[in-house]
Amino acid sequence: MTSIQMAINSGCGWRFLSLEERFAAFRKAGFQSVLLWWGEGEKESRKERVALAKSSGLEIVDVHAEMSQSNSIWLSGAQGEQKICEYIATVEECAKCGIERMVIHLTNGDTPPDISTIGLKRIERLMASAVRNDVILAIENVRVDAHIKFILDYYKEKHVALCYDAGHANLWCKDTDWLSLYKDRIAAVHLHDNNGEEDEHNIPFRGTVDWKNVMPKMKASSYNGCLPLETDCRGIDDGEQFEDFLNAIYESGLKLSIL
Repeated sequence: MTSIQMAINSGCGWRFLSLEERFAAFRKAGFQSVLLWWGEGEKESRKERVALAKSSGLEIVDVHAEMSQSNSIWLSGAQGEQKICEYIATVEECAKCGIERMVIHLTNGDTPPDISTIGLKRIERLMASAVRNDVILAIENVRVDAHIKFILDYYKEKHVALCYDAGHANLWCKDTDWLSLYKDRIAAVHLHDNNGEEDEHNIPFRGTVDWKNVMPKMKASSYNGCLPLETDCRGIDDGEQFEDFLNAIYESGLKLSIL
């Protein structure tokens, strides 16, 4: 990382405020960039979300595609075909909006389907779209690591990379040292904390993530973007609390930056 510019996620329970209000609050708290949620749950279209971020003076670091039904990719049937077409369409939208990175999940839950021929053929079409549209697919580390490792090890081109999520790494696949194993393949990062038992998306330093171990490895990796904080504000429902919460997130980012 070359600067202390910080990004914050646009979703994660903050929908008691409009997107425009959230973006204004982000800027007031000092954030320069945003991790933009492109899944369901916002009233604004994807095009409107991008326009609002830009008009608010927030740089879009990446977009996070809708993650539901990811297991269907590996199974025969119409749902899996629909999901891969959805991902391909999202890649094409990223290209049209000038967005370089798209975060995706390859599976859902603790017991996803096995890696399958039909799934790999679908992924092949997605990868071809990413190359054609010059969009990097950042595959997020989730509950099970087999599918992620298989795809990252098979596809070596720059358009396929890892989205390293520090909170997820503190919960799942604890024997996989993502930052060392794929240190030259990190295209996106999510920083948040938890108690090691639930995916809480807490403010850093309010959980058990070993930040003194994580941050030097992250800084030594290929990731050279801003400091991206992906926290959840469940339980906060008014503007004053929200402002205090954002200030606390920003302060945690400053502490992370000097580790």
